[in-house]
Amino acid sequence: MVVSLVTEAIRKPEDCLEKAHVREEVDRIDQALIDLFAERDGYVRRMAELKKDTSEARDEERVRTVLDKVLFRLEEQDLAPDLYMQFWEDLIEVNIAYEEMAIAALKDEPSETSGA
Repeated sequence: MVVSLVTEAIRKPEDCLEKAHVREEVDRIDQALIDLFAERDGYVRRMAELKKDTSEARDEERVRTVLDKVLFRLEEQDLAPDLYMQFWEDLIEVNIAYEEMAIAALKDEPSETSGA
């Protein structure tokens, strides 16, 4: 299920005059991030379905490409890479672990044509 991720800020950071205002905006952003993770997860699940062997789950070239793009975007947004890169590396590792598990599970299922 794809959820609309267009959520307008109620207040800009500089317009938050109380801690409660800041917390409301952070909560809104957290929900949007969860929605994005759910969308991303759908693609990770689909990728696992398309791969035939667990050895395909880890594609070091793709990992490097993704991390390079993330680093570029972090720097572009003036965000500290040393604070955010570990998060992305962990996210990728979680996705790879999921793919390995899902691919292995799919290989263990009897084929529809096996006559089981």
